[in-house]
Amino acid sequence: MLKFEWHDVQTPVFISLWMVFIMLVKIIFHASEKLVVVFPDSALLIVAGFFVGTIMDHFVPHDIYLDPDLFFLYLLPPIALEAGYFLPNRAFFRNLGTILTYAVIGTLWNITSIGMVLYWFGPFFSQEIPLIDLMLFSTLISAVDPVAVLSVFTEINVNELLYICVFGESLLNDAVTIVLYHTLTEMGIIGSENLETKDFARASGSFILVVVGGVLIGILAAAITGLTTKFANTLNVVQPLICLLFPYLAYLLSEMAHYSGILSIVVCGLFMKPYVTNNLSDESRITVKYFLKTIASHSEAMIFIFLGLSTFSKNHSWDFAFTGITVAACLISRFIGTYVLSYLCNKHRMEKIGLVDQFIMAYGGLRGAICYGLAMTLDKDRVPAKDMFVSTTVVVICVTVFIQGTTIKPLVKFLRVKTQEHHTKTVTDIFMTNARDDMMAGIEAIAGIHGKYFWNRRLRKFNRDYVKPFLTTNKQLQEEMK
Repeated sequence: MLKFEWHDVQTPVFISLWMVFIMLVKIIFHASEKLVVVFPDSALLIVAGFFVGTIMDHFVPHDIYLDPDLFFLYLLPPIALEAGYFLPNRAFFRNLGTILTYAVIGTLWNITSIGMVLYWFGPFFSQEIPLIDLMLFSTLISAVDPVAVLSVFTEINVNELLYICVFGESLLNDAVTIVLYHTLTEMGIIGSENLETKDFARASGSFILVVVGGVLIGILAAAITGLTTKFANTLNVVQPLICLLFPYLAYLLSEMAHYSGILSIVVCGLFMKPYVTNNLSDESRITVKYFLKTIASHSEAMIFIFLGLSTFSKNHSWDFAFTGITVAACLISRFIGTYVLSYLCNKHRMEKIGLVDQFIMAYGGLRGAICYGLAMTLDKDRVPAKDMFVSTTVVVICVTVFIQGTTIKPLVKFLRVKTQEHHTKTVTDIFMTNARDDMMAGIEAIAGIHGKYFWNRRLRKFNRDYVKPFLTTNKQLQEEMK
């Protein structure tokens, strides 16, 4: 007798159908070249979620929402790992000071400026919102998502400096934002009226501890991953699993110890790549590359579709004054911060960041998956204005994705952003780069200073003599691995 046991397979079937839906949406959208050229993937996925929400609104009596555990434990880790693993190492560390300036100081500026603007306009809002809740909202709304912008950069082949500044800043921005989000959430539990000076000092110390702990766990996990792949260099079926499991375990361990999980997995991906790529076979290297890209792409796609679905939520609370001021504050603070910090960075840079590049960096501050995921994880019992925050977040994301995301490509072409020709590095290129760095280190030594070239040379020597022989099967020196 034919019988269906739906409850036994409900969860895996539901997950499989979601994955199939995402796959079909991408296939359909990319079949139309005109759509893909004009709209970023994130915009098209939001539209797909909107249409699904239209249908489900008539058949499903309750809201379908993004569960916090689903976001933090399953969707966020692959996105962060993929970003860290494919970050151009050499360009990143060469511009680390500038990137940290944008990511840390710039993020703090955005959070503070947006939060204070909303606080000043508080009397015009439909409900009274405590300052700590406004700062929490300004923190989550400051998380940028450059996927659409970077895809345009890759297509047009923009200069390396602009690409790495946008990529690196957005990557570390997400990490800083999430750490501050958790810190402010804990302060919110105490209550803004009960906060004392010692609470702020404790929060600052906790922030530093969370960051340092996350980074150290990430470095340790990267070393373990490299060492494990070294001894599994003949096991092609095991190698990809090692490269995925250890970073994920680092993320879970950090979250369990109340350190920064996203920093751990980003740092792990960033530091393990030069070593594991030397240990992996060609087949395993390709497997790791495309599997990481696949799960990260599907995780982001699922978040954007949830965002489209959320437009039909029955819990939306609309405050047009709050939403309008938030959109304006996000845009203005981003431009002010980018121009001021670029001016300060250029005072200490040999290769200056041009005004056109600064404009594109500021204009490319799209909001996306991380932003929405953090908004959905707010606890309504502790943050009564959650529904209004989520509604405003949806509007901010849609405005930045549909307006800025669709116009960034014409702007890049119109402003004639400097491009760069990609070519495979030759032995001569590597030799000249090393010679330049050694010459600059020599000049620093003559001047009696220990600058970045001095420390860069020391670190390269330590890596070549000790780290690489310990973590890799091939002791042949490799300057850069892609």
